[in-house]
Amino acid sequence: MLVHGFVPVSRANGPGRRAVLWVQGCTLNCDSCFNWASHPFEGEPTDGSDIIRRVLTLQHAGQIEGLTFSGGEPMQQASSLLELIERLRAGSPTPLSFGMFTGYTLEELERGQYFTFEECLDKIATWRLIRARLDFAVAGRYNRLAPVALPMRSSRNQRLHLFTTRYREGDFAEPTVEVSIEEDGSATVTGLPLLGVPA
Repeated sequence: MLVHGFVPVSRANGPGRRAVLWVQGCTLNCDSCFNWASHPFEGEPTDGSDIIRRVLTLQHAGQIEGLTFSGGEPMQQASSLLELIERLRAGSPTPLSFGMFTGYTLEELERGQYFTFEECLDKIATWRLIRARLDFAVAGRYNRLAPVALPMRSSRNQRLHLFTTRYREGDFAEPTVEVSIEEDGSATVTGLPLLGVPA
């Protein structure tokens, strides 16, 4: 898996406190994307072991209840994403919550109409396995011309899908932005900035 970044604890990427994993690579090229640096498929691949260790350590310490995948485009590394989820589930003593931001619509995913950077023999089956392990997903391309201030969405066309009964729509906060300052002085910005005036 190609990884762009990781935030250990966030309140801007789903219910409760969650870790956030940004994958590296996206071909959708939504105009005015918030994270252009995550688009090239570049960098050193990881087998996910460090991510798993960090997430499980945070969960065991009671600091997070789940992990949200973002990007880049998580479904363009669908096989690695599924493997990572399975390994996290196997190592977790209590069920972790999983969520995802994807630029694909639910209909595109159900039909297997998504690009993968790595080999994926059956896109429809892979998506169905991922979906069965997600509590929620925000799906649809970002459209800067249709700003909105709905929970977890940046544009009107995007949809929040709840795949389990773990959460209700009321559990999702209004769009917000977080800035984290690391010990080395670097800053990480995450969340859902509002561009324009919501109609």
